Amino acid sequence: MTCQKCKGLMIEERQPELSPDMVGHRCVNCGLFVDPLIQHNRKSHARSREALVQAV
Repeated sequence: MTCQKCKGLMIEERQPELSPDMVGHRCVNCGLFVDPLIQHNRKSHARSREALVQAV
């Protein structure tokens, strides 16, 4: 997987303090962390922004 921010290497990382089965990805270069909840929120934000642009 490639980092969206710096195009570096993303490695799988578990976050047991958030949830026992929480798995995300962290960039070894810049430290960007992405998990399924973050991805869902970014997609829904992008969809709402697209709807706003189309309405104008």
